[in-house]
Amino acid sequence: MSWRQVLVLYAVLAALGAEYWLRERRPVERPPGQPARERFLPPQTGDLREVRLRRAGRTVVSRRDADGWVVVEPAGTAIPPDLIEAFATALTGAEEIARVGDGQGDLRTFGLDERAAQVEIIAERGDPVSVTIGETNPTGTAVYARRSGSPAVVLIGRNVRYYEDLIFQALPSGHVPAADVDAPIGG
Repeated sequence: MSWRQVLVLYAVLAALGAEYWLRERRPVERPPGQPARERFLPPQTGDLREVRLRRAGRTVVSRRDADGWVVVEPAGTAIPPDLIEAFATALTGAEEIARVGDGQGDLRTFGLDERAAQVEIIAERGDPVSVTIGETNPTGTAVYARRSGSPAVVLIGRNVRYYEDLIFQALPSGHVPAADVDAPIGG
């Protein structure tokens, strides 16, 4: 291959690059963005003073003091304050992914019955807000929830349920029956 052929190839490459640059390269038209999702709850995490959780007959009450979150009920329970903070942040930061019901149908479908968790959050200012957290949706990516004063059933992020489960798992178990020493192993 001679130098003249190399120069011709470079010239062809430059011409093709220039054509691409001038004709083919157009600004990418981005589709209009989705509208911002509505927040599920109005208060911000820093405004919270107390969080109360109830599920399956068990209750956890925690209050924020100068050092962070402290579990008040059940007394003497060692739930990490960061776990309560994570739950509060997840709940107050949750966005409404979708509205899936108007509250007129069977709420058992969404797990918003006796299986649901009841959460009451009390902020420094304003009225307490109650939330019912139901089951996960069929794809397992979100949970059904309902805010007091609103009949709508909405989907919110599953991390709220994740932290709720961790809080209840951190509670000491209830009464453990004594072992029957005369019973056979495994039965």
